[in-house]
Amino acid sequence: MKPIRKNEEISWGHFDQCHGGQGILNCKSLLDGCDSQQFQFMHFDDMKAGVSIGVHEHTSTEEIYYLMSGAGILTYDGVEYEMKPGDVSLCNIGHSHGFLATEDSVLIVVG
Repeated sequence: MKPIRKNEEISWGHFDQCHGGQGILNCKSLLDGCDSQQFQFMHFDDMKAGVSIGVHEHTSTEEIYYLMSGAGILTYDGVEYEMKPGDVSLCNIGHSHGFLATEDSVLIVVG
């Protein structure tokens, strides 16, 4: 990998019902497993209000959600938590999580 990946070089992907969630998730794959030995991916997710990442369990990897803008509801092990810009959540192995955008939101996801 080059020492920097320019934003204009990264294309958008679109995922319908991500992990069984609602709506279409617009995603830029900033890094993937080919780029790092420690991380599987890093995504920039542009989510319209009402779009969600369905609740899913992590059996072998951890995952981080960092909310850059907007607002949403994090579901972690069945409990709902409000997220605002600057909030971060780590889903450890053996736990489950999902995210519902209650406003247009930008979520950084690292796994």
